Amino acid sequence: MVLSIPELANRLNVHESRARQLVHSGRIRGQRVGGRWIVDEADAAQYRPGKPAGRPLSERSAWQLMSCFWEDSPRHSPLGYLEPSPVEKHRLKERINRLQDSPDLIKLLAAWLANRAEKFEFSSSPDDIAELREDKRIHLSGVSHPCSGLLANSEVEAYVRRNELQDVVKDWFLVEPSPGRRPNVILRAAEQVPDELPPLVVAADLAERPGVREQQAAREILRNIHAR
Repeated sequence: MVLSIPELANRLNVHESRARQLVHSGRIRGQRVGGRWIVDEADAAQYRPGKPAGRPLSERSAWQLMSCFWEDSPRHSPLGYLEPSPVEKHRLKERINRLQDSPDLIKLLAAWLANRAEKFEFSSSPDDIAELREDKRIHLSGVSHPCSGLLANSEVEAYVRRNELQDVVKDWFLVEPSPGRRPNVILRAAEQVPDELPPLVVAADLAERPGVREQQAAREILRNIHAR
């Protein structure tokens, strides 16, 4: 069974604007069908109310933070276009310290990085999935990224530059999923996307998923980041 935003609001006993915000921020998984948002009843049931761990960062600030946890030396980071100002550097230092001291990194990541990109869910022909992975315009992440250890062959999760999104959708005949049907392509569109994603980006994508294996993979990536 799927729920509309008004039905979700009624189920949660909150105002419609609050229900819509929960879906837009990713705290409740939803999909856009025919210009409106719907939520699977099972996803709505997984929501647990509570105060967010922090205020979402802007897209620019989110990518600045994620680039600070690069596997290689920062001077090799392809996110040089996000060189922070002195004020931004001060805020970044505070956020890094808070991340390193946080008892629940998953919760804090979900709150801070909610605006890192716009999330779009599609259905694609299963026969196209393998070739879609090879498209140079998309940058694999989440369950599709090698460091996740999952590599689900039946779906694609990736980032794409915002100005290339519509071309990718058109070229691969991506369509909105039918009501009640899971998407097999998840694309996140951002202004600038590096060819190689920082590990914190992959962890954030995995952390948004409710599955136990995905959550474990996210925590493993975070442990590796902390160990450096």
